[in-house]
Amino acid sequence: MRHVLNRLYSELPDVNIKDITIPCGEHNTVVKILTFLIKSLGYEKDLPLRGVASGFFYNLFYELLQQKDYSLTVIFDGIDKIQDDSIIYNFSRAGEFKELNERQYIHIVGISNAGQFIRSLDPRVASYFQRDTIVFPQYNEKQIIDILNNRVPLAFCSNAINKNIIELCAQLAAEDEGDARRAILLLQTAGDMAIKTECNRVQPGHVPMAMDKINKDISCQFVSNMSYGEKLVILALIKTEKYLKPGKFVVTGNVYRIYVDMCKKANIKPTSLGALSQKITKFNMMGILNATVTSRGRGGQTSEIVFISDPNSLEEAIYQDCKFVKFYNYVPNVKRLLSTQLW
Repeated sequence: MRHVLNRLYSELPDVNIKDITIPCGEHNTVVKILTFLIKSLGYEKDLPLRGVASGFFYNLFYELLQQKDYSLTVIFDGIDKIQDDSIIYNFSRAGEFKELNERQYIHIVGISNAGQFIRSLDPRVASYFQRDTIVFPQYNEKQIIDILNNRVPLAFCSNAINKNIIELCAQLAAEDEGDARRAILLLQTAGDMAIKTECNRVQPGHVPMAMDKINKDISCQFVSNMSYGEKLVILALIKTEKYLKPGKFVVTGNVYRIYVDMCKKANIKPTSLGALSQKITKFNMMGILNATVTSRGRGGQTSEIVFISDPNSLEEAIYQDCKFVKFYNYVPNVKRLLSTQLW
Protein backbone atom coordinates (compact mmCIF):
# COMPACT_ATOMS: atom_id res chain seq x y z
CA MET A 1 0.00 0.00 0.00
CA ARG A 2 2.82 2.40 0.83
CA HIS A 3 4.31 1.80 -2.63
CA VAL A 4 0.98 2.71 -4.27
CA LEU A 5 0.66 5.90 -2.19
CA ASN A 6 4.22 6.97 -2.98
CA ARG A 7 3.45 6.53 -6.68
CA LEU A 8 0.28 8.60 -6.24
CA TYR A 9 2.05 11.41 -4.42
CA SER A 10 4.90 11.47 -6.94
CA GLU A 11 2.39 12.12 -9.71
CA LEU A 12 0.80 14.98 -7.71
CA PRO A 13 3.85 16.99 -6.55
CA ASP A 14 1.91 20.24 -6.19
CA VAL A 15 -0.95 18.75 -4.14
CA ASN A 16 -0.58 18.63 -0.35
CA ILE A 17 -1.94 15.27 0.83
CA LYS A 18 -1.51 13.35 4.05
CA ASP A 19 -2.73 9.83 4.75
CA ILE A 20 -4.01 7.95 7.81
CA THR A 21 -4.37 4.17 7.87
CA ILE A 22 -7.16 2.76 10.03
CA PRO A 23 -6.90 -0.89 11.16
CA CYS A 24 -10.60 -1.75 10.82
CA GLY A 25 -10.30 -5.02 12.68
CA GLU A 26 -9.83 -2.97 15.83
CA HIS A 27 -11.65 0.23 14.83
CA ASN A 28 -14.84 -1.02 13.19
CA THR A 29 -17.56 1.40 14.32
CA VAL A 30 -18.22 5.00 13.31
CA VAL A 31 -17.23 6.38 16.73
CA LYS A 32 -14.07 4.24 16.97
CA ILE A 33 -12.98 5.28 13.46
CA LEU A 34 -13.63 8.98 14.07
CA THR A 35 -11.86 8.81 17.42
CA PHE A 36 -8.83 7.24 15.74
CA LEU A 37 -8.82 9.96 13.05
CA ILE A 38 -9.24 12.78 15.60
CA LYS A 39 -6.29 11.52 17.63
CA SER A 40 -4.25 11.05 14.45
CA LEU A 41 -4.86 14.71 13.56
CA GLY A 42 -3.16 15.72 16.82
CA TYR A 43 -6.09 16.19 19.19
CA GLU A 44 -4.74 15.61 22.70
CA LYS A 45 -7.76 16.16 24.95
CA ASP A 46 -9.78 13.27 26.36
CA LEU A 47 -12.82 12.24 24.35
CA PRO A 48 -16.11 11.04 25.88
CA LEU A 49 -16.45 7.27 25.80
CA ARG A 50 -20.25 7.14 25.93
CA GLY A 51 -23.37 9.27 25.98
CA VAL A 52 -22.39 11.35 22.93
CA ALA A 53 -23.88 10.99 19.45
CA SER A 54 -21.64 10.33 16.45
CA GLY A 55 -22.42 13.85 15.21
CA PHE A 56 -20.15 15.25 17.94
CA PHE A 57 -17.21 13.22 16.60
CA TYR A 58 -17.97 14.13 12.97
CA ASN A 59 -18.06 17.85 13.81
CA LEU A 60 -14.80 17.68 15.77
CA PHE A 61 -13.07 15.72 13.00
CA TYR A 62 -14.15 18.16 10.27
CA GLU A 63 -13.19 21.13 12.46
CA LEU A 64 -9.68 19.73 12.98
CA LEU A 65 -9.27 18.92 9.30
CA GLN A 66 -10.33 22.43 8.27
CA GLN A 67 -7.47 23.77 10.41
CA LYS A 68 -4.98 21.86 8.25
CA ASP A 69 -3.56 22.99 4.94
CA TYR A 70 -3.79 19.56 3.35
CA SER A 71 -6.31 17.07 2.05
CA LEU A 72 -6.63 13.66 3.64
CA THR A 73 -6.41 10.14 2.31
CA VAL A 74 -8.21 7.78 4.69
CA ILE A 75 -7.08 4.17 4.22
CA PHE A 76 -9.50 1.59 5.62
CA ASP A 77 -7.35 -1.51 6.09
CA GLY A 78 -9.94 -4.28 6.19
CA ILE A 79 -12.81 -2.09 5.02
CA ASP A 80 -15.14 -5.11 4.92
CA LYS A 81 -14.97 -5.27 8.75
CA ILE A 82 -16.69 -1.88 9.21
CA GLN A 83 -20.04 -2.43 10.90
CA ASP A 84 -21.71 0.77 9.63
CA ASP A 85 -20.88 1.83 6.07
CA SER A 86 -22.57 5.24 6.53
CA ILE A 87 -19.14 6.70 7.31
CA ILE A 88 -18.06 5.91 3.73
CA TYR A 89 -21.13 7.77 2.44
CA ASN A 90 -20.52 10.78 4.69
CA PHE A 91 -16.84 11.06 3.78
CA SER A 92 -17.65 10.69 0.08
CA ARG A 93 -20.02 13.68 0.29
CA ALA A 94 -18.05 15.80 2.80
CA GLY A 95 -17.15 18.39 0.15
CA GLU A 96 -20.73 18.55 -1.12
CA PHE A 97 -21.97 19.07 2.44
CA LYS A 98 -19.50 21.99 2.87
CA GLU A 99 -17.67 20.21 5.68
CA LEU A 100 -14.25 20.99 4.15
CA ASN A 101 -12.33 24.01 2.98
CA GLU A 102 -12.34 24.95 -0.68
CA ARG A 103 -10.04 22.65 -2.69
CA GLN A 104 -9.78 20.30 0.29
CA TYR A 105 -11.09 16.76 0.05
CA ILE A 106 -11.17 13.34 1.68
CA HIS A 107 -9.95 10.53 -0.50
CA ILE A 108 -10.99 7.01 0.55
CA VAL A 109 -8.88 3.90 -0.02
CA GLY A 110 -10.34 0.57 1.01
CA ILE A 111 -8.23 -2.57 1.37
CA SER A 112 -10.01 -5.90 1.50
CA ASN A 113 -9.44 -9.56 0.78
CA ALA A 114 -13.21 -9.97 0.36
CA GLY A 115 -13.78 -9.65 -3.37
CA GLN A 116 -17.56 -9.34 -2.97
CA PHE A 117 -17.36 -6.50 -0.43
CA ILE A 118 -18.89 -3.87 -2.73
CA ARG A 119 -22.03 -5.96 -3.17
CA SER A 120 -22.65 -5.84 0.58
CA LEU A 121 -22.73 -2.03 0.68
CA ASP A 122 -25.97 -0.12 0.99
CA PRO A 123 -26.93 0.89 -2.61
CA ARG A 124 -26.84 4.57 -1.64
CA VAL A 125 -23.30 4.19 -0.28
CA ALA A 126 -22.12 2.21 -3.30
CA SER A 127 -23.49 4.91 -5.63
CA TYR A 128 -21.48 7.72 -4.00
CA PHE A 129 -18.41 5.59 -3.39
CA GLN A 130 -17.14 6.24 -6.91
CA ARG A 131 -14.28 3.82 -6.87
CA ASP A 132 -11.41 2.74 -9.04
CA THR A 133 -10.53 -0.85 -8.29
CA ILE A 134 -6.96 -2.12 -8.18
CA VAL A 135 -6.73 -5.88 -8.01
CA PHE A 136 -3.44 -7.22 -6.72
CA PRO A 137 -2.73 -10.67 -8.16
CA GLN A 138 -2.66 -13.53 -5.71
CA TYR A 139 0.62 -15.14 -4.76
CA ASN A 140 1.10 -18.43 -6.54
CA GLU A 141 2.39 -21.55 -4.83
CA LYS A 142 6.01 -21.03 -5.88
CA GLN A 143 6.03 -17.45 -4.56
CA ILE A 144 4.57 -18.55 -1.24
CA ILE A 145 7.21 -21.30 -0.95
CA ASP A 146 9.91 -18.65 -1.41
CA ILE A 147 8.31 -16.48 1.29
CA LEU A 148 8.08 -19.40 3.74
CA ASN A 149 11.66 -20.50 3.03
CA ASN A 150 12.80 -17.03 4.07
CA ARG A 151 10.79 -17.20 7.31
CA VAL A 152 11.55 -20.76 8.45
CA PRO A 153 15.17 -20.13 9.58
CA LEU A 154 13.93 -17.21 11.70
CA ALA A 155 11.23 -19.20 13.51
CA PHE A 156 12.20 -22.87 13.59
CA CYS A 157 15.15 -24.84 14.91
CA SER A 158 17.32 -26.63 12.38
CA ASN A 159 15.68 -29.79 11.00
CA ALA A 160 12.37 -29.04 12.76
CA ILE A 161 10.58 -28.71 9.45
CA ASN A 162 11.18 -30.14 5.99
CA LYS A 163 10.37 -28.94 2.49
CA ASN A 164 7.28 -31.19 2.23
CA ILE A 165 5.60 -29.33 5.08
CA ILE A 166 6.49 -25.97 3.54
CA GLU A 167 5.10 -27.08 0.17
CA LEU A 168 1.88 -28.33 1.79
CA CYS A 169 1.33 -25.02 3.61
CA ALA A 170 2.06 -23.11 0.39
CA GLN A 171 -0.34 -25.29 -1.58
CA LEU A 172 -3.20 -24.78 0.90
CA ALA A 173 -2.61 -21.02 1.05
CA ALA A 174 -2.40 -20.75 -2.75
CA GLU A 175 -5.75 -22.53 -3.02
CA ASP A 176 -7.20 -20.13 -0.43
CA GLU A 177 -6.87 -16.80 -2.27
CA GLY A 178 -3.06 -16.90 -2.38
CA ASP A 179 -2.74 -15.22 1.03
CA ALA A 180 0.92 -15.27 2.14
CA ARG A 181 0.02 -14.14 5.66
CA ARG A 182 -2.30 -17.11 5.99
CA ALA A 183 0.51 -19.41 4.86
CA ILE A 184 2.81 -17.96 7.53
CA LEU A 185 0.10 -18.31 10.18
CA LEU A 186 -0.57 -21.89 9.06
CA LEU A 187 3.11 -22.79 9.36
CA GLN A 188 3.35 -21.12 12.77
CA THR A 189 0.22 -22.90 14.05
CA ALA A 190 1.48 -26.25 12.72
CA GLY A 191 4.62 -25.63 14.77
CA ASP A 192 2.46 -24.96 17.84
CA MET A 193 0.63 -28.23 17.20
CA ALA A 194 3.97 -30.07 17.07
CA ILE A 195 4.93 -28.60 20.45
CA LYS A 196 1.58 -29.55 22.00
CA THR A 197 1.91 -33.13 20.75
CA GLU A 198 5.54 -33.22 21.99
CA CYS A 199 7.05 -33.80 18.55
CA ASN A 200 10.53 -32.58 17.67
CA ARG A 201 9.56 -32.10 14.05
CA VAL A 202 6.44 -30.76 12.35
CA GLN A 203 4.57 -33.72 10.85
CA PRO A 204 2.16 -33.66 7.85
CA GLY A 205 -0.75 -34.37 10.20
CA HIS A 206 -0.09 -31.15 12.11
CA VAL A 207 -0.99 -29.02 9.07
CA PRO A 208 -4.71 -29.97 8.75
CA MET A 209 -4.98 -29.68 12.55
CA ALA A 210 -3.57 -26.16 12.27
CA MET A 211 -5.96 -25.30 9.43
CA ASP A 212 -8.98 -26.37 11.50
CA LYS A 213 -7.82 -24.31 14.47
CA ILE A 214 -7.21 -21.21 12.36
CA ASN A 215 -10.63 -21.42 10.71
CA LYS A 216 -12.33 -21.84 14.09
CA ASP A 217 -10.37 -18.97 15.68
CA ILE A 218 -11.05 -16.56 12.80
CA SER A 219 -14.79 -17.25 12.78
CA CYS A 220 -15.06 -16.89 16.55
CA GLN A 221 -13.07 -13.65 16.42
CA PHE A 222 -15.42 -12.28 13.75
CA VAL A 223 -18.42 -13.13 15.94
CA SER A 224 -16.86 -11.66 19.08
CA ASN A 225 -16.38 -8.30 17.31
CA MET A 226 -19.93 -8.16 15.93
CA SER A 227 -22.61 -5.78 17.14
CA TYR A 228 -25.44 -7.01 19.37
CA GLY A 229 -27.84 -7.11 16.41
CA GLU A 230 -25.47 -9.16 14.26
CA LYS A 231 -24.84 -11.66 17.05
CA LEU A 232 -28.59 -12.02 17.51
CA VAL A 233 -29.04 -12.84 13.82
CA ILE A 234 -26.24 -15.44 13.96
CA LEU A 235 -27.88 -16.99 17.03
CA ALA A 236 -31.25 -17.05 15.26
CA LEU A 237 -29.57 -18.86 12.33
CA ILE A 238 -28.09 -21.42 14.71
CA LYS A 239 -31.39 -21.95 16.54
CA THR A 240 -33.19 -22.40 13.21
CA GLU A 241 -30.69 -24.98 11.98
CA LYS A 242 -31.13 -27.11 15.10
CA TYR A 243 -34.74 -27.94 14.19
CA LEU A 244 -34.36 -28.79 10.53
CA LYS A 245 -35.16 -32.14 9.01
CA PRO A 246 -32.08 -33.84 7.50
CA GLY A 247 -31.39 -32.47 4.01
CA LYS A 248 -33.33 -29.23 4.53
CA PHE A 249 -31.80 -25.76 4.23
CA VAL A 250 -32.12 -22.80 6.55
CA VAL A 251 -34.07 -20.16 4.61
CA THR A 252 -34.29 -16.43 5.27
CA GLY A 253 -38.01 -16.28 6.09
CA ASN A 254 -37.81 -18.90 8.82
CA VAL A 255 -34.68 -17.31 10.32
CA TYR A 256 -36.57 -14.02 10.46
CA ARG A 257 -39.52 -15.58 12.32
CA ILE A 258 -37.24 -17.00 15.02
CA TYR A 259 -35.24 -13.75 15.11
CA VAL A 260 -38.44 -11.73 15.76
CA ASP A 261 -39.45 -14.19 18.49
CA MET A 262 -36.03 -13.76 20.15
CA CYS A 263 -36.36 -9.97 19.93
CA LYS A 264 -39.68 -10.20 21.79
CA LYS A 265 -37.97 -12.25 24.49
CA ALA A 266 -35.23 -9.59 24.78
CA ASN A 267 -37.82 -6.77 24.62
CA ILE A 268 -36.10 -5.06 21.68
CA LYS A 269 -37.42 -3.86 18.34
CA PRO A 270 -36.56 -6.25 15.49
CA THR A 271 -34.93 -4.98 12.32
CA SER A 272 -36.67 -5.42 8.96
CA LEU A 273 -36.46 -8.57 6.84
CA GLY A 274 -34.43 -6.61 4.26
CA ALA A 275 -31.91 -5.52 6.90
CA LEU A 276 -31.61 -9.10 8.15
CA SER A 277 -30.96 -10.26 4.58
CA GLN A 278 -28.16 -7.67 4.30
CA LYS A 279 -26.55 -9.07 7.45
CA ILE A 280 -26.73 -12.59 6.01
CA THR A 281 -25.02 -11.29 2.86
CA LYS A 282 -22.26 -9.85 5.06
CA PHE A 283 -21.83 -13.16 6.90
CA ASN A 284 -21.59 -14.89 3.53
CA MET A 285 -18.82 -12.51 2.48
CA MET A 286 -16.98 -13.14 5.76
CA GLY A 287 -16.95 -16.88 5.08
CA ILE A 288 -19.05 -17.80 8.12
CA LEU A 289 -21.82 -19.28 5.99
CA ASN A 290 -22.82 -19.90 2.41
CA ALA A 291 -26.05 -18.21 1.27
CA THR A 292 -27.37 -19.23 -2.14
CA VAL A 293 -30.26 -17.23 -3.61
CA THR A 294 -32.94 -19.53 -5.02
CA SER A 295 -36.31 -18.93 -6.68
CA ARG A 296 -39.46 -20.20 -4.97
CA GLY A 297 -41.80 -19.46 -7.88
CA ARG A 298 -44.72 -17.35 -6.72
CA GLY A 299 -43.10 -17.19 -3.30
CA GLY A 300 -40.30 -15.05 -4.74
CA GLN A 301 -36.61 -15.45 -3.96
CA THR A 302 -34.98 -16.55 -0.74
CA SER A 303 -31.53 -17.54 0.48
CA GLU A 304 -30.70 -21.14 1.32
CA ILE A 305 -28.11 -20.97 4.09
CA VAL A 306 -25.48 -23.50 5.13
CA PHE A 307 -22.89 -22.86 7.83
CA ILE A 308 -19.25 -23.08 6.76
CA SER A 309 -17.94 -22.43 10.26
CA ASP A 310 -18.81 -24.79 13.10
CA PRO A 311 -22.10 -23.43 14.53
CA ASN A 312 -21.34 -24.87 17.98
CA SER A 313 -18.12 -22.84 18.16
CA LEU A 314 -19.94 -19.72 16.99
CA GLU A 315 -22.63 -20.26 19.61
CA GLU A 316 -20.00 -20.60 22.34
CA ALA A 317 -18.39 -17.35 21.17
CA ILE A 318 -21.75 -15.53 21.33
CA TYR A 319 -22.45 -16.76 24.86
CA GLN A 320 -19.18 -15.16 25.97
CA ASP A 321 -21.23 -11.94 25.77
CA CYS A 322 -23.28 -11.88 28.98
CA LYS A 323 -26.18 -10.17 27.17
CA PHE A 324 -26.93 -13.46 25.40
CA VAL A 325 -27.01 -15.76 28.43
CA LYS A 326 -30.82 -15.38 28.47
CA PHE A 327 -30.96 -17.27 25.16
CA TYR A 328 -28.90 -20.26 26.33
CA ASN A 329 -31.98 -22.40 26.98
CA TYR A 330 -34.17 -20.72 24.37
CA VAL A 331 -36.16 -23.25 22.34
CA PRO A 332 -38.34 -21.80 19.56
CA ASN A 333 -41.90 -23.01 19.13
CA VAL A 334 -41.17 -24.54 15.75
CA LYS A 335 -44.75 -25.63 15.05
CA ARG A 336 -45.88 -22.04 15.42
CA LEU A 337 -42.89 -20.26 13.87
CA LEU A 338 -41.48 -22.45 11.10
CA SER A 339 -42.82 -23.83 7.84
CA THR A 340 -44.17 -27.34 8.39
CA GLN A 341 -41.75 -28.74 5.81
CA LEU A 342 -38.77 -27.89 8.02
CA TRP A 343 -39.45 -29.53 11.38
